[in-house]
Amino acid sequence: MKNLIFLLFLLPIFSASAAWESIESPHFRVYYQKGTADPVSILQVAEDFYAELPQLTSRMSPGMIDIWVCDTQKEFQNSVHAPIQDWAVGCAFPLSRRIVIQNPKYIALAKLQLVQVLRHEIAHVLFGQCTRKAVKEIPLWFIEGIAIYFAEEWVPSRHETLLKHIFSKSIIPLQKLERRFPRTQAGADLAYAESQDTVRWLVEVKGRDVLFSLIAELHAGSNFNTAFETVVGWDLATYDILWRESLTERYQWASLFSNSYVLWGGFGGLALIGYLVCWNRRRRHLNKLAQQEDAIDPFFRS
Repeated sequence: MKNLIFLLFLLPIFSASAAWESIESPHFRVYYQKGTADPVSILQVAEDFYAELPQLTSRMSPGMIDIWVCDTQKEFQNSVHAPIQDWAVGCAFPLSRRIVIQNPKYIALAKLQLVQVLRHEIAHVLFGQCTRKAVKEIPLWFIEGIAIYFAEEWVPSRHETLLKHIFSKSIIPLQKLERRFPRTQAGADLAYAESQDTVRWLVEVKGRDVLFSLIAELHAGSNFNTAFETVVGWDLATYDILWRESLTERYQWASLFSNSYVLWGGFGGLALIGYLVCWNRRRRHLNKLAQQEDAIDPFFRS
């Protein structure tokens, strides 16, 4: 049942003059303004994703998750009530079970999909609720990596970003991404790409169950560093080193070209091959012209 809600009474951070409507499902409540979004489809995406992660939802206390869909970018910036970059399109507040996203048309302009953004932010809430006893100690790279992994995001530009920085040997150590990400979009893109890859690599070498075992330890209130070492078998410093070493092993061709001697040698070789091809083509052309000159023009034949 839809209810007309005035944000002046419900949520002061929004404009008091904006009239909002809401619609509910078993686990979610969507607040929206007419013409901004299709709330039914948002609820469907949210409930489908909720059902995919019983390992998290079974550890959560009962309660609704609120999703606010802002009409304008300015409204979005004001509503999150926290420092956030201009290019962000979604924000989650796990402990208060609240998600704020931009109007889907702005999400499309950012070359993202609404489904992808919803799943990512919901993953933050589910993970945060499940690990609320230890959430303040969990590194940001792991929080974002978990959300990307569970949401099954596929952003090709992140792969390209990672390769570029492997190539230039400018990967950021994970210890520098524990509490905050770079504020520039380029820096944040790299931080998200690293977060995605490090959690994916953890699953590759240790298995998917290691994530749920780690989450179970955090749910019980264990310190993240202790839980990580207990479940994974490496302390965080060792894991950071091993992960960065794995990058050059998994992307050997990229690390090969990061060697300046090989790089410039390769360019020199390509230039030489190009010169030889052009020289051979020119030589054949000159030979053909010479043969034509030696031939008797039919006009002068008797």
